[in-house]
Parts: sequence; C-alpha cells; structure tokens
Amino acid sequence: MTAEVKVLLALKKQYKDLTGEDFVPAQQGKKPDAAEKGKQAGGPTQVKKVPVTAASEKSPAEEAPKTSTTSALDENVHMVKEQIEMQGQKVREMKAAGVAKVMAASYC
Repeated sequence: MTAEVKVLLALKKQYKDLTGEDFVPAQQGKKPDAAEKGKQAGGPTQVKKVPVTAASEKSPAEEAPKTSTTSALDENVHMVKEQIEMQGQKVREMKAAGVAKVMAASYC
C-alpha cells in the first residue's frame, strides 16, 4: 500500500507544479460546515464588496485570447486531477480492506 500512497503523493505534487495550488478534493458526502448550514437554512449571508478597478472593466474583446498552450495546460490539469481522484479512491479502498482484515484477525 505504501507504493500506492507514493503514487498519490507524486500526482498531487504534479498537480501543484502545474497549477501552483495544492489539490483540494471535491466535497463528497461530507457534512456541511457552519457557513454552509446557514446558507441551507436561509440564514444571512455575507457579501464581500470588491472595488471596481480599470482592470476589471475590460471587455471580452480586450482580454487575451486563450492560446493552445493554455488549453493544453487545462487538459493536463484535468487529466492529473482525474488520476488523483482514481488513485485516492484506490488507496481508500485498500485502507478499508486492510482495516477489515485486521479486525477479523483480532477476533480469531
């Protein structure tokens, strides 16, 4: 299992090298935090006001067009993200199977 975890860590490093950010897994089956509970219950939400600057007033025509390099990078990031998710699932399944084996062995 150590080898599988090393593969996962290598993929996460590759993701960080491509994006400059740590990989953050999607929220799957987790309980919402206090801020999310407030939103779900119709509670007050805070809106952060962002000052309008000349840079944010550019029209779509003024923005730099997406290059093939950018789209290739996006594709690589997407591919690495999928590999991380698959490898993470594999490690979770191995951990779950290992825990079940240890528990079964302790009752024998």
